[in-house]
Amino acid sequence: MSQPPSVRQPIPVGKYFLERGRISEQQLELALKHRAEFGLKLGQSLVELGFVTESEMVEALRYQARFPCIHLTSGIIDLHVARKLGEEVSRRLRALGLNQFAGHTTIALQDPSDDEALEELAHILATRIFPVYAEPSVIAKNIELVFGGGKTTKSAKPAARAAAPSAPKAAEPARTAPVEKAAGDGEAVPDERAVVERVRTLLQDAFTQGVDVIHLEARRDGMSVRFRHDGALREHSRLPSAWARQAIACLRALAKLDAAEDERAREGSIPFTFRNEPLELRVVLTPSLHGESVVLHVLRGQGPRRQLRDLGLDGSQQAQLEEALSARGGLVLVSGPAGSGCTNTLHAMLAHLVAPDRKLVALEERIAFEHEGVLQVARERGAGGLASAARTLLRQDPDVLLLGEIDGRETAQVAVEAARSGTIVLSKLRASGAFEALTSLRHLGLEPYLLADALRCVVAQRLVRRVCHECKAPIVPDELLRARLGSPKDGAAFFEGEGCAACNGTGHRGRLALFEVLSVTPGLRHELEKGAEREALAQAARASGFTTLREQGLRQARQGLTTLHEVLAATARP
Repeated sequence: MSQPPSVRQPIPVGKYFLERGRISEQQLELALKHRAEFGLKLGQSLVELGFVTESEMVEALRYQARFPCIHLTSGIIDLHVARKLGEEVSRRLRALGLNQFAGHTTIALQDPSDDEALEELAHILATRIFPVYAEPSVIAKNIELVFGGGKTTKSAKPAARAAAPSAPKAAEPARTAPVEKAAGDGEAVPDERAVVERVRTLLQDAFTQGVDVIHLEARRDGMSVRFRHDGALREHSRLPSAWARQAIACLRALAKLDAAEDERAREGSIPFTFRNEPLELRVVLTPSLHGESVVLHVLRGQGPRRQLRDLGLDGSQQAQLEEALSARGGLVLVSGPAGSGCTNTLHAMLAHLVAPDRKLVALEERIAFEHEGVLQVARERGAGGLASAARTLLRQDPDVLLLGEIDGRETAQVAVEAARSGTIVLSKLRASGAFEALTSLRHLGLEPYLLADALRCVVAQRLVRRVCHECKAPIVPDELLRARLGSPKDGAAFFEGEGCAACNGTGHRGRLALFEVLSVTPGLRHELEKGAEREALAQAARASGFTTLREQGLRQARQGLTTLHEVLAATARP
């Protein structure tokens, strides 16, 4: 069931059911009288009178997006947290503690808007409260399971096993014990503090190693934890099934994702600070065959913004790009797959153009770098469309406009119109190379003569891993590999890393960029106007000294900066 957009304005619960024909005006009047007589909320009165069901009330609250609504089962209850709240409070407030992580306690309540109850819960638990809604009858049922119908809590079974009548009763763990034993299956169920420590250690390992993405992948026998660093994915550790479930629950709660929405992919974010550096984890949860899998994208605070000279362009390429940027208007594109450094290149070009006599405007989904002297606007995904926002910003009379990405035909048309009107337009396009970018623009419906008139330059790029300086050693390349790359057998030296402590045994440390810069020369413009195919475009570019990604990669390999295998992987299509 989809969660409503956050921009939806909540409506009174009575109006919600009236508009859907679920209750009549007469029933609403009766419910209002019942509410006044017994001091209840209107939703509680509607349920008590039998006019709507508890599940319909859950749907109404989820529609209003006022509180997360969960499907409460015994398997998501942390017994230690539930018992810490206590039986008397749980029954009186009709509340049940679910889990506790990073100073927040998740509590299931039949009325999450009850401020007095939330204040009392925060005082008892000495933590912040994250309230969620669950059906009152389900809360009551699970309170009985946790506290045993008023019997002593010392003999109560763990909530996750309470349904098994033959399972032996498990004593509550001591406060210092790291794990407790689940009754019946012999699998260790981790204590909350042990889970917190395990998650904290995992994140610290990732942050210390400079990891870009953390993958937690559900498997039949547990969970695989893998790190992506410098573009390569490697195994870090494995978690048993019981640990995995609780770790996912902790991350879900921190990202404020609805536990009931477990049948579709969801996204959230978690702010962190590590060694005084602000970080953000972009969380993506996806249901899979063996349970939920999670990907955590590590977004670090803004580092130093790069200049054109810092990107790794050779002298000729940088000169061509600077010439394109010096024109009065025109479209300059950066192309490459996700994670290839296109955003860094775009912002280096923007920084190069900052001047007191220019008006610069930047429109992005997420502001990657701050610039002094640039009007920067963040556009939320799906919030009206990039093309519409770009047209609005063009009324700001910019000399330079950075569009985060050309994401469709309308955006491409806006970019070309602005470029032909005298605005320097910088943007990104997902394409495998410079010529492929031209083909993509044609497929978006741009007329050849308009494209030829507007376009000034296309920069295509890839990232390859550097050879570790501490352990690199000369190698004799495989003849088949050399032939596939088109590298002549001229006695040139090549290098690979043998693996050492500095590079975690990978032989690689850091990354560098490969570029191809396609300037629109008069000869190339003539071919574009004619609508020429790739071969004719490439021939015209070659006549002006165009260098491909593969050719630049081979130069870097000859200098011992990267390996032939990296060049082949990054330039599968020369």
